[in-house]
Amino acid sequence: MKPQSFFHVAFKVDDPDRAAEFYRTHLDANVLERRHAEESTSEMAVDAVVLEVADKLVYLFERAPYEAAGLVDELPTGFLHFGYVVDDISEAFAHVAAAGVEIVMEPTQFGDKTIGFFVAPGGVRLELIEYIE
Repeated sequence: MKPQSFFHVAFKVDDPDRAAEFYRTHLDANVLERRHAEESTSEMAVDAVVLEVADKLVYLFERAPYEAAGLVDELPTGFLHFGYVVDDISEAFAHVAAAGVEIVMEPTQFGDKTIGFFVAPGGVRLELIEYIE
């Protein structure tokens, strides 16, 4: 499997706005989007801030959307995952499953994309993303 691109890194934080201010102050981050759970009826709605730091996206979630939807168990505060875009998520997950890699969440449609999670050595969660056309 060869990802198309590195998409983002995601963190679970107690206060996304406060965390965003830290990144703005200390890393010159640009706020691209603010999300407020109360403004949506989606089961995946959470408070979040999406930042651009240098040339990468940083997601700051109060709760991960897939956590809020009940697709995974409650996650601790801190690092959530790295996200990579792939051409064919089914093929990518077949590849990692055949290698005996721990799958945390099978590919699941999530808005305009399909996402899934697996675990790399050291307990690092990786997200694969395939955009639905």
